[in-house]
Amino acid sequence: MAATDVLTEILRLPAEERAKLALELIRSLDRERDSDAEMAWEAEIERRGAEVEAGTAETMTLEEYREHVRARRAARARR
Repeated sequence: MAATDVLTEILRLPAEERAKLALELIRSLDRERDSDAEMAWEAEIERRGAEVEAGTAETMTLEEYREHVRARRAARARR
């Protein structure tokens, strides 16, 4: 069966089933570990943690973050 035929069948499924399939497809692409990426993320996490501990990180409250997300969603909806 060709990929286009499979896609046609998948698109006929309910949204929840399509979402589950999409997640599994994404996971299947991410099976190999990228040690360079892992090391870079570990370094970034350490850097950000150090900024928070030093009091130099730019932070926001949960309510500020929620408002930020609302504003971004509203801006996207206007496009």
